[in-house]
Amino acid sequence: MASKKKDTAQVISLNAFGSAKDYWLCWVQTPLAHFPFAANVQKQFGHPCTYIGDITLEDVHPNLKFPMYFTNFNVEYDVNLVILANHVTAPTELSMEQQNPLLGGLLFEDDYYLFNNQGLTKILFSYPQADFLYLLSTDKQADITDYIEQLPLIPNTKTLCQDTPKQMAESQKKSKQVLDFLQYLFYESEAAIKEFRQRKLSQQLHHKMSVAEVNYGYLRFPVEDNRTITSNLLRREDY
Repeated sequence: MASKKKDTAQVISLNAFGSAKDYWLCWVQTPLAHFPFAANVQKQFGHPCTYIGDITLEDVHPNLKFPMYFTNFNVEYDVNLVILANHVTAPTELSMEQQNPLLGGLLFEDDYYLFNNQGLTKILFSYPQADFLYLLSTDKQADITDYIEQLPLIPNTKTLCQDTPKQMAESQKKSKQVLDFLQYLFYESEAAIKEFRQRKLSQQLHHKMSVAEVNYGYLRFPVEDNRTITSNLLRREDY
């Protein structure tokens, strides 16, 4: 009986990527782990920098999870910065695949990278050993340059490379593969931001996202109890 081919995640390139928003990214090195590094960014800019979830590579291994942190520079123009870990400790199964059994067991834990030029990595990349990625996105009306110039000011960081997703992809050998994966990272991080904001808003409203009919006076017609509040006042910066 023939073995069934393992399903792998497929990323579809969209021509519309970058047409509604501006995207920019940067690879950086720092001696700090992800939590203190996020705290460092929060201290530098004075905006909350919060953990919002993980980028997962389930097609490689179910336990490969790269933490993301998020800060918002401007609500009106939706200027969002996601800090994404570029490497995590590799599961033992992945490390064992790289070992020579004649040399014995593992002496050190290996790291698995999203981008690197050698070793365990998802995408082969010409700039090695990056610790984090900045994923910056804004509405088209905002001048993204103002925010790009602020990021090198973060202490204890070294910038390896920076550009738009398209320009970074074109600088690499497998440009289509790189651009597809960058698109995946931006879309997954934007979905995580949306879910985080929805959870935060729900908690602030004590999980009451609708107004029951008993709170209305002199109704001509009944209203549904599950009607969701959508007022923009709920998302004020000073709330």
